[in-house]
Amino acid sequence: MNTFEFFNENFGRYLVEQSGEPHKATSRALSSNHLLAKGTSCRLVSGWAIVKPGKTTIQLKLAAKGLQYDDRKWHEAILDALENWDNEPTLFMIFDKSPLSISNLFLTVDLRAVRICTPSNVQTFDYTKEPGNAAPEYHRVLTKMRNKRVR
Repeated sequence: MNTFEFFNENFGRYLVEQSGEPHKATSRALSSNHLLAKGTSCRLVSGWAIVKPGKTTIQLKLAAKGLQYDDRKWHEAILDALENWDNEPTLFMIFDKSPLSISNLFLTVDLRAVRICTPSNVQTFDYTKEPGNAAPEYHRVLTKMRNKRVR
């Protein structure tokens, strides 16, 4: 199963019709407007999502059934997922004003190559090691939070 098939099976199918090629359905899900729980609609323009086999947790409260909602900040949710790593493929996504491009979607399958997908880039890092000076921002933030929890 490729990343687009994984995305659609576990998240995209709740947002858009799954017609055509998987990459096209993924693109529609990430760039289309979606009905919110409060009745208005918008694109995925803020918040985060963590997609695992059979379970997607998202911050933005969509009207879609089958998703789990969580209002924590991205760093709290992702840190918990990493600290409770279950060796399942996982998509970590951060949403912003620009749509998340399908070219920035990558699965994390190992803590030594965590991939956090954003509209502007993909931050990849080894979560099992301390970040160096050139480490991606998200690696530094998550490590700082993890170290605070230990104290």
